[in-house]
Amino acid sequence: MKIRIIATPPGQSPEWVREAWVGLELPLIEDNQPGVQTGVLLGKPENIGGYRVDGKEAIEALEKHYPSAAEWWKKNVPNVIGNQLVFKKEVCEVLQP
Repeated sequence: MKIRIIATPPGQSPEWVREAWVGLELPLIEDNQPGVQTGVLLGKPENIGGYRVDGKEAIEALEKHYPSAAEWWKKNVPNVIGNQLVFKKEVCEVLQP
């Protein structure tokens, strides 16, 4: 299954970076079980219980849509590759296969 980001997600990245996610479709992680969540910049996580996606795949999709936002992630949160991103359910639409 996939999700489509339909609104600016909350988070610790700059607003313009968070706005860049809107409209993207991202595949969900198969097991989508909650795990330990941290904030992007080590603050309080704001997307608890949301949909989990593969960080590498998400940044690759973002790079095609908004390269400078993807570059922000690579520079400021390089460990996103190899980890997961979580998007609050209220900013997502679940797409049926």
